[in-house]
Amino acid sequence: MLFRSLLGLTGIALLTVMDGVVKELSPRYSALHLTFLRFAVTAVMGALLFLALRAPLPDRGVITGNLLRGVLVALSTLGFFYGLAALPLAEVFIISFIAPLLVALIAIPLLGERPKPLVYLALALGFAGVIVTAGGVSFATIAPERALGIAAVLGCAVAYALSIVLLRQRAKRGDPPLTIALFQSAIPAAILALPAALFWAPIASADWPAFILIGALGLAGHVALALAFARGEASRLVAVEYTGLIWAILIGLVFFAEMPTPQAMLGAALIIGACWLLRR
Repeated sequence: MLFRSLLGLTGIALLTVMDGVVKELSPRYSALHLTFLRFAVTAVMGALLFLALRAPLPDRGVITGNLLRGVLVALSTLGFFYGLAALPLAEVFIISFIAPLLVALIAIPLLGERPKPLVYLALALGFAGVIVTAGGVSFATIAPERALGIAAVLGCAVAYALSIVLLRQRAKRGDPPLTIALFQSAIPAAILALPAALFWAPIASADWPAFILIGALGLAGHVALALAFARGEASRLVAVEYTGLIWAILIGLVFFAEMPTPQAMLGAALIIGACWLLRR
């Protein structure tokens, strides 16, 4: 279990750093372009690594099994990247933390996992944490841009929860982690290629190293998560997602001068409490 957790922690750390780089680029590029280039660069790197390692070609079942997950990953990342442009980094992570709790519920019918009743209490606490972080039960006073950001991240959480359960499902069927990571990038890149081309904006030459870094971090992070979820129960191992908040607070504070509000930290405390219940 320790090794699985370390793999998960490493994957989350790498992906959180990637999100920090994306946030730095977000004032200059739309969520559509950021999402497409993130997956396109990762897909190229994954394909080169796939060929270098002479990995076996996937069969039809592997391809079709990963198609739906690719669509969900594309939708989830679009929502998350839009949220990064509209909200502080730590708040995006706090609101998206509802996803691990949703995983525990979705895993019941899809994976046959049987969470204990505490999972449902954890879900209620998690939703309360999201509401507190978002600004309370009354959203009338929330700025439209912030409201759209919150809605985008909540939609992202639902899609991400579904994609994580499908990741566990594919891993249990024996799909190689590198193959899973490759499809997780190649399919969203293919889906978003036409929209990105129709609304294309020139990429500054000085920003290409950042996009290459995003691709490398994304590939490494998803390979680590695929390895972790191949060896652990989805409703328990997914709790490592919450360690992303530590990285998000540090990155937001150091690079974007973003200090989480007391309200956001209270919401985080409720969600982390839900995580504790989930682990039990």
